Amino acid sequence: MAAQISHIIAGEEALERATGRRIDLEVGPTAVLFRLGAQGPDIFYHNRRTMPSGLHYGALAHRRNFGTLVAGAARSMPTGDRTPGSPLGAYLLGLATHAPLDRAVHPFVIYFAGWADPSVPSTRNYRGCHPFLERLLDIGLLERKRALRARDFGLSALLGLGPGLGLQGDSSDYVGAEQSEGLVALWEAGLRSAYPRSTGSDPLLPARIANALADARHFYSATDPAATVKGGAREALLRSLGREEGRRLISIVYPESIPEGLDPMNEGGAEWRDPAGTAFGGAEGGAEGGGPTRKSYLDLVEEGIADAAEAISLVLEYWDGRIEAEELAEGIGEGSLSLGGAHGQAARPRICSPLPLSEAMDAEYASHVDLR
Repeated sequence: MAAQISHIIAGEEALERATGRRIDLEVGPTAVLFRLGAQGPDIFYHNRRTMPSGLHYGALAHRRNFGTLVAGAARSMPTGDRTPGSPLGAYLLGLATHAPLDRAVHPFVIYFAGWADPSVPSTRNYRGCHPFLERLLDIGLLERKRALRARDFGLSALLGLGPGLGLQGDSSDYVGAEQSEGLVALWEAGLRSAYPRSTGSDPLLPARIANALADARHFYSATDPAATVKGGAREALLRSLGREEGRRLISIVYPESIPEGLDPMNEGGAEWRDPAGTAFGGAEGGAEGGGPTRKSYLDLVEEGIADAAEAISLVLEYWDGRIEAEELAEGIGEGSLSLGGAHGQAARPRICSPLPLSEAMDAEYASHVDLR
C-alpha cells in the first residue's frame, strides 16, 4: 500500500487535475473529509483497539471488487450530497482515489521491502519492513512535492485531528453525529454491494465501520510525525516498551530523514520486476518474473495520480447521470489493490530484492531509545 501522506498528496493532485480545485492548504470540513476518504479501506487495518472489529473488511476491499464498493456507496448517497462541495461528496471522491495509487505503487513496495514467511526463518528480519518503507517513501515524496519535512507537514491539522481541530468524537466541528452517521451509511452501502456474502450475515457491520473510523483517527494522531520525533508527545511510548515491541512500533514511526546511502524511491534507476512474476502489462513472466523496469516511486505516483484523476471524473459523471453505476465500477476497476492490477485477481508475491530496511529500523529505534 501507500501510507497516509502519499494518499493525501496524490489525492489532492488528482482532485486539482479533475476539478481545478486546490486544497493542499485547506483544513475546512470538505478538505478534511476528502483526505480521510483518500485513506480508503486502510481504516479497517487500523481497527485493532475497539470491538467489534472490521479488520477483515480491509483485506477484502484490497483483494477484489473495489469498483463495486465505490459504486455502491455512490448509489446510496443522497442527491443533495452528490457534489464535491459537500462533506460526504468530498469523502467519496477521496475514496475513489485510493485504489489507483495503491495499484500503481504496491508492486514497488513489495519488491523492495520483501515479506516475512514463517516457514522461512531467514525472512524474519523482513517483519515491519513493508510499513517502514512506506513511511520512507512518504518522506521522500513530501520532500520532492512540497519541500517539507514530515514533522512540518501538519498531518493532524490536515486530517482534522488534535485540540480544536475536530474528529474528537460526536462534538467534532468537522464530523458531527450527522456526518459520522453518513460515513457509516456510505461504507455500509459500499461493503454490502461489493461483498454480499460476508456482509449478509453481519448485523454488527455498522458498529465495525464506526469502530474502524474511530481507531483510524487514533492511529493517525498517534503516528503524526510531529508527535513521534525526538522530544515529541508520543516518543516516550517507545522508551516505555520492551525492545521487541518497541522495534515493531518503530515500523510505523516516521524517521526524521531518509537514512544516508539508502535510495528508497529508486531515484538511481535500479532495475526491478513485478513481485508476482508477471510482466508489467500483464503477460506471464516465468520464474524470474516479467520484463524489468527502472521506474522510481515518483514515476509510479504520477501514474497513480493520473488514474486517480480519472476515477474522480468518473464519479462526477455518475453524479451528473452520464454513466451508470456499473460503468463507474468497471472504470475504477475490480481487481486487487496489491498485485494483480485493476482487472486481475490478487496474486501472490514470488520475487523481491529487499533494501537494508531492517538495519535502518534498528538504527531508528536506537536513535529514540538508549540501548546501553
